[in-house]
Amino acid sequence: MRLVIVLILISSSSFGANFNKKSVPILIEPINFIVPSDVLTDFAKGSYQDKKKFCSASSNSVNLVASYSSGEREIPLSIKGYNSRMDNEQDVPFANETGLFVLRMSEVITDAWAFNDERKKEIALEALYQWALHGGLLDTKSCSRNGMLDLGCTEWTQPDGQDPSDSKDFAAVQMWVMKLANGYFFALAEFQPGDPRHGIIQTWFDEFFNRNKKATAVYFGLDHGWFYPAILDRLRKKESPRSLIKKLLKDLNKQVYVDGSMKDRTTRGNRALWYHHDAVKEALVSIEIARTANVAIPEKLHAKISKAGVVFVNGYFDHSTLDKWAKKAHKAIYEPGKQDFKKNLNQMPNGHSWFYIFSYRNPDDPTAIKLDAMIRQPDNQAVKDGQIGFGLGCIYAVAKGGRDL
Repeated sequence: MRLVIVLILISSSSFGANFNKKSVPILIEPINFIVPSDVLTDFAKGSYQDKKKFCSASSNSVNLVASYSSGEREIPLSIKGYNSRMDNEQDVPFANETGLFVLRMSEVITDAWAFNDERKKEIALEALYQWALHGGLLDTKSCSRNGMLDLGCTEWTQPDGQDPSDSKDFAAVQMWVMKLANGYFFALAEFQPGDPRHGIIQTWFDEFFNRNKKATAVYFGLDHGWFYPAILDRLRKKESPRSLIKKLLKDLNKQVYVDGSMKDRTTRGNRALWYHHDAVKEALVSIEIARTANVAIPEKLHAKISKAGVVFVNGYFDHSTLDKWAKKAHKAIYEPGKQDFKKNLNQMPNGHSWFYIFSYRNPDDPTAIKLDAMIRQPDNQAVKDGQIGFGLGCIYAVAKGGRDL
């Protein structure tokens, strides 16, 4: 029965398919475009104790993902209602639920991959299949055509950012689904390779890849200016992403300044620490992507990234150290000596992967030592990262221990 359903869905227009575009073959092999081979080698040497500490999914997360696998939870067909500031998520139907699913899925997928747990792989695969089968999120208004944005979508038509924004609805959905794609292609694509569910899932992903903005300008945010999904898209089409990665690194080198600040991020008023942190995350992930593809990294970039880590740690402990940048208040409000940021790095569920990457790449750096004191605790969140799609923290934390064995 499942095979019949798959054939019907793939051949129908229920996903709004464009039959003029070239079809993407169904892959039965993993795609890893972020984690270099040296890290994977060190991870394999890591201790079971470290894997349990950094890579174990909670039962709550497994149960939440399983509730989608079993059909207990409603799968959202669209997201509508964000304002331009995106500070009203609690009022947007299914927004909290979707974000939580992406986060918990990253956790379950990471655990399943780290321990080669077939039960958890099955739970994750079936959950994605259910989302794909129901056309999850596909009714969200698309703001793109042929890689260009607009189609009448709006944002920031009011200076306070409280205007309804279909552009933000669209961007949120695209980023969520791209994270699901990251995790799926990294850890699930080769699981049960003959299973027809892969066809439904990859066809569903294909619809969202076709809605992505074309990666042309490098900037911080939105997966480094939509470059990450563009790289994954080329790889799933069996095309080389090297030109994209070279441009990404070239422009990144211009956007990380010699004082360690990040273009248009460290200047964001009372949110400067968060935006700086988010930019450092993208910078370090982009560098790992370059390493994975054997693309040369500008030598000066390493020193600037090291300084960026110092800026973050200093700003975390003393918000006033950011004032010299934050007072520029780029698209923000400036409050001297004040930053809106979480107080416990060990409890950050998203965007923390760079802490572990920085620690692995700079083991003796004083900044890495300070980070380790905060993040290598028993209640760490390394197994999950909804901003990546799987827990890079798990991989790099275990790899650091494996390298030292």
